[in-house]
Amino acid sequence: MHVVIAGGTGLVGTALTEELLKAGHRVTILTRDRDRDAAQQQINGDVRYVEWLSGQQPEKELEHVDAIINLAGASISKRWTEKHKRDMMQSRLRATRECIRIMRSLDKQPSIFMSASAVGYYGNSFSRTFTEESEPASDNFLQELSARWEKAAQEAEALPVRTVYLRFGLILDPYEGALPKMMLPYQFWFGGPIGLGMQWYSWVHLQDVVRFILFALDSEKAEGVYNVTAPKPERMRVFGKKLSQVMERPHWFPVPVLLIRAVLGEMSLLVTDGQKVIPEKAKEAGFEFHYPELSEALVEILK
Repeated sequence: MHVVIAGGTGLVGTALTEELLKAGHRVTILTRDRDRDAAQQQINGDVRYVEWLSGQQPEKELEHVDAIINLAGASISKRWTEKHKRDMMQSRLRATRECIRIMRSLDKQPSIFMSASAVGYYGNSFSRTFTEESEPASDNFLQELSARWEKAAQEAEALPVRTVYLRFGLILDPYEGALPKMMLPYQFWFGGPIGLGMQWYSWVHLQDVVRFILFALDSEKAEGVYNVTAPKPERMRVFGKKLSQVMERPHWFPVPVLLIRAVLGEMSLLVTDGQKVIPEKAKEAGFEFHYPELSEALVEILK
């Protein structure tokens, strides 16, 4: 299988590329800087880099494409100034529209298009439980970002190409993403709940993210929206306590929400708010999570 990945040098893209290569697939990464990425990315295998989004016509270098996976977009882990919020929105919409244009331009369209999204689509709630069929509970920037991102990807359905929307939860990795920031207070012995600790964290191990993408690639019935989250989300106070136990650190200093908002600005909603999300469709499709329990996931990650 020839898999083309947009955003292939990020956290998920790098891990996914390695597993695709191990399975014997061909991988092409769409990039803005072919030479830089080819030199920096340490992957065991033959990966091809094709430049895009700078006036090129990448479709001329793409042959016999079986799948396109769109993971591209500006980081949400950078302070949300008005400029960066525009960058987050525009980068995702532009990348998604370019993926659609590339598919239209190919002599033979791929069999599947997978596009990233986020559980932020559901808005925030302390009490509701969300499945793929749920409507958003509230509006905020992340909800708008995810909704517009998915709407742009819907054009692939009319080509027609089997389209899968990946609503990622809080992806756990020891070096990138949110977990290293969450670990930092505990490393200095003053970790504790944020506010009352009632907000939900719908988390998922990076390995299960990659495994689900491979599962959806191979399953012809996989289509539409999927919550890519572990089946057992946790409230922040429980998440923090389990993290402290694995790290062998105390969990006792509550952090005021107002302090978090003062330090992080609008980006604080990533840790002060949340949503309880269940991967109902993934379970119905027969996908089995290697790490359904948070404690097991943290032990594996931090071992």
